Amino acid sequence: MKKDAKELDTDILKILEEDARAPVKDMATMLAVDEKTIEARIKELKKLGVIRKFKTSINWKKLGKSSAKAIIQVKVVPQERAGFSRICKELSNDSRVKDVVVASGEYDLMIWVEGENIDEISEFVTDKLAPKKGVTGTYTHIVLAEYKKDGVLFFEDKKDRLQVSP
Repeated sequence: MKKDAKELDTDILKILEEDARAPVKDMATMLAVDEKTIEARIKELKKLGVIRKFKTSINWKKLGKSSAKAIIQVKVVPQERAGFSRICKELSNDSRVKDVVVASGEYDLMIWVEGENIDEISEFVTDKLAPKKGVTGTYTHIVLAEYKKDGVLFFEDKKDRLQVSP
């Protein structure tokens, strides 16, 4: 049974979401279509903005690179005719900001920020975020440890227990 384009696109995206480096040849075999079809669909999905970026999950700690990360909750007065859109776009343009979402609850925005150290996070909050028009409060959570990020586990189960002999 031949898949329609939408179903094929969904299958391709699921594979790429799990492994952005999946070879076209392997995808074609898995999905029972020819390689040119896979290549054409990926090209179209990129053109449409469905595929925004191919990304690698890296554990920088294993290379000795340290950084500071924070999740910042922000209370904002929505702007007339713009809502939260203007401030979210402004914050998104800062290289330290990794994610920005509008959320329900006591705080309106959740921002994931990364810097070289705590001072850089502090500078972002005090000099860039807090003085913004419409920001009425912030609550900063410093990340102490990461166990899962972007769907990828950041720990390895070590089998340290000694085996019991019979």
